[in-house]
This record gives sequence, C-alpha cells and structure tokens, in this order.
Amino acid sequence: MNIKNEISIVQKELTKYGLMTPGKGIDFPVGISIENMENDNGKMTKHIVAKWNEVVMDTFSYSTTGEKSYMYEDHMKVEELNKYFDGELFALGITQKAAWIKAGLEDKVAYLKAEPSGHPALFPVWLEGNKDYHNELKPIYKI
Repeated sequence: MNIKNEISIVQKELTKYGLMTPGKGIDFPVGISIENMENDNGKMTKHIVAKWNEVVMDTFSYSTTGEKSYMYEDHMKVEELNKYFDGELFALGITQKAAWIKAGLEDKVAYLKAEPSGHPALFPVWLEGNKDYHNELKPIYKI
C-alpha cells in the first residue's frame, strides 16, 4: 500500500463532495491529518484522522432539565494506515454524510427532532420530503 496515494484518494473524494478544498485555506467542513496513535496491539502507528463538527442532543441538559437542546461536538473517523487501509472506503464513510456535514444547525436540529434515531446519510431524503419542515415535521417512515 502506498500511503501517499491512499491519502490523495481521500482528499480527492472529500473535495468532490465539497467537504475539503486543499490549498485554499482551512475553512472547509472536514479536516484530515496523519497522527501517531496506539493501535489495537498497543503499538504506536500512523493513523488517518478526519474531523468535523457534528450536531448532537445535549444529554446532560436533557437529563438534568428535561429540555432537549442541541450542540456542536467534534466527530472523528480514525483508521490505522496499514496494509488493509483503503482510501476510497475511508472516504465513503464520510461522503455518505456530505449533505448532513454541510447543513446548517437549524436543518440538523429539525431532522433530529423529526428522526431521533435517524442516520445522517438519510438526511437528504428527509430534507427533500420536508422542504416546508418549518410548518410541519414529517418522519421519513411510519412505524
């Protein structure tokens, strides 16, 4: 495995979805870095780390006040750079959530209220069916 080639694949995929713009400053939704971290065997090895802001329910506030509030939280996807690493597969785990990562706080909160267990990859489907979600929240599916 050629690490430079695999990292290049990750950068190209993230750039294609508007999640990264190498060479144009640091103002992009997803940042990647290479860091030395301990692997499953306790050995220090190189890992690729992707970071972005995720919107989550503030569980502490909810458990103490009973009111649901939402906040930004750093989210990371980490994988060891070893012979099993695949840049395209790593990037796919992020690009499937591209619309979610790029969306604003208001849209994300509306989705989380309508779909408390919804997956970020399904956000675009919900958004398409709820363009007027400010008036009425509709779930993606009925149980």
